[in-house]
Amino acid sequence: MSNTSKSVIDLGLIGGMFDPVHNGHINIALSSFELLRLDELQFLPCGKPVHKHENFASPVHRLAMLALAVSNFSKINIDSRECQSDEPSYTQRSLLAIRSENPDSRLFFILGQDAFNSLATWYNWKAIFSLAHFVIAGRPDSEINFPEELLSEFENRHVGSIEEMKQYKQGKVLTAPIPLLDISSTMIRNNIDEGRDIQELVPSLVAQYIYTQKLYISEGSV
Repeated sequence: MSNTSKSVIDLGLIGGMFDPVHNGHINIALSSFELLRLDELQFLPCGKPVHKHENFASPVHRLAMLALAVSNFSKINIDSRECQSDEPSYTQRSLLAIRSENPDSRLFFILGQDAFNSLATWYNWKAIFSLAHFVIAGRPDSEINFPEELLSEFENRHVGSIEEMKQYKQGKVLTAPIPLLDISSTMIRNNIDEGRDIQELVPSLVAQYIYTQKLYISEGSV
């Protein structure tokens, strides 16, 4: 059923480790906010990843860096529920809770093409379509590498415009022309460990925090 009421709140969500948050993340957030005409955008940092992933900074540090990174943006905030929980982080469970707290909102879960390609490996992934829209950040010609089951969902749910997506509360997929900067958290951690500058890769307050807290420096580099 379509829902075009002006009273509906459009809430964007960006998940990830943010280890550390960098200018690429902030660029996606700002571009998504404008392109999707959101009322609010929230970073949803992962607390305890289910898939194999090495944590380099604690949830406390990652939350602190995110807070510094978004401090100048009044409508970009942080949902810290996963980092404050001792339970493994499942996107579907987090979105279920967010949906229950925002029953009348349209939720837009924003992620890169590579992350969407692996969606079928996520916990209870099909249920996510009943909770939110998916917005794939990337060019229309981004490489698509879907297993058959995900390809079927993509083809059935894909829409060609933001306007079409906003006719529905959840369950659609849009590939959006959101620019992706050639920056990764791995690149930043390596630069720090090897003594290279990161000032152009992360917000200035985040760089100061990393240096002050001596994050991402291996024992052999001290």
